[in-house]
Amino acid sequence: MPRILIMNAGTAQMSGSDLTRAQLSLAANSAYRSAWFAHEGDLIVSPVVIPADLLSFIGATLNFDASSLCLLVPQGGNQSPVLDDCALLSKTVVERINRHIRQKSTWRLYPCYSTEGVARLAAMLGIPRTGDDFALQRGPDLLNRKSHFRQLATSVALPLPNGAVTTDSNELFRAVTSLRAETGSVIVKLDNGAGGVGNVILTGNESDPLPGARDTRRIPWPSFDPDALWSEMTTASCKTLVVESYHLAKSLFYLEYEIEDDGSIVFMSSGNIRLRKSADRSERALIWTGLELPSDLRNEQWLTAQAHAYRFVALARNLGYRGMINIDAIFATDGRLLFNEANGRWGGGAVLHSIAVRLLGFDYSGCNIILSVRNVRSGSLQIAHDRLVKEGFLFDRTRKEGVIPLAADQEAGTVECLVIARDRAAARDLQHHLLRMV
Repeated sequence: MPRILIMNAGTAQMSGSDLTRAQLSLAANSAYRSAWFAHEGDLIVSPVVIPADLLSFIGATLNFDASSLCLLVPQGGNQSPVLDDCALLSKTVVERINRHIRQKSTWRLYPCYSTEGVARLAAMLGIPRTGDDFALQRGPDLLNRKSHFRQLATSVALPLPNGAVTTDSNELFRAVTSLRAETGSVIVKLDNGAGGVGNVILTGNESDPLPGARDTRRIPWPSFDPDALWSEMTTASCKTLVVESYHLAKSLFYLEYEIEDDGSIVFMSSGNIRLRKSADRSERALIWTGLELPSDLRNEQWLTAQAHAYRFVALARNLGYRGMINIDAIFATDGRLLFNEANGRWGGGAVLHSIAVRLLGFDYSGCNIILSVRNVRSGSLQIAHDRLVKEGFLFDRTRKEGVIPLAADQEAGTVECLVIARDRAAARDLQHHLLRMV
């Protein structure tokens, strides 16, 4: 069944309406890497033009005819890297989709985020979707807010850091003052800030940058200024901050599921979240280097995390949500399992899992390691591809290992690559060669 891929990452429902330049760049790059979801005959609705050479490479790697794909970019493309509901429901876009889908009888919508606009589009196209009634009432917003996550997670007894939801600077002061006593540090989160860019860690001690935030700050507690922090972090579209006690992590990981139309819950994958320090000592955030699938949790840790996460996903299902959902968690240095947030949308590991299944089979996690490597220096996807061929590192379908360049960030001069190896040591070795080579 052909699909209509809707690449609406970075919408106001996910990240608010006050996007930073970095968030806009992430939304554009998300469209490029999400093109790897495509199957033969799919229609891609993207906020930016997906380069033809990338689509051809995707088809060649995944063994389908990329010329069968249709790319639809509202307004001719590249005005905005965000595909919002207004653009999606424009008369021109709906008419172009309708003209295209008449060529085949049965289609399925596959959005990154199930917005109200996606549900309305489904009705206009005559493509019924279970979960649309929930989306029409903006129900998926419940699964993409940090405050709502705490409320919903508490209802199913997920283990959470101690925390509070605040809606003004006085509440912020009380929350920070009471919660800092537990570990000496707190994390303050913007309610709808995606990717950690809306988070700040406050600590009373000297500290290197810590995971989960754009900034780690030493604060002389007696002089903490809640008004200044409130003014800095809140935006015109979001006046809610979540404050939690901050726990050092021994393992950072996620679990991803799909809730199917019939309500069944399918576990997709679990992976490690990989970070490193910047060479720039003035940098106040760790650099996200990529993901590693499957996670390296011990069996009892994985089973415990799964049991808890499943309850939350079942709650989302019972509320009426359908689609992908991912949950972030840590095992703290003291051994405690703590959940951080959930996202009712495509997660960062979803496309990696999709590629792995198509190249290696559904049981790939038992005999392969999948490693995404971000920020590989290269002028273009083609340059990275040619170098990988020359050095003998390009993915080999027979050996079932090697490197696949996924997408290029032209502005940054980098490429994200996918490493496929037999074990973790081989994956790290391939990553080392990749970074050194390029």
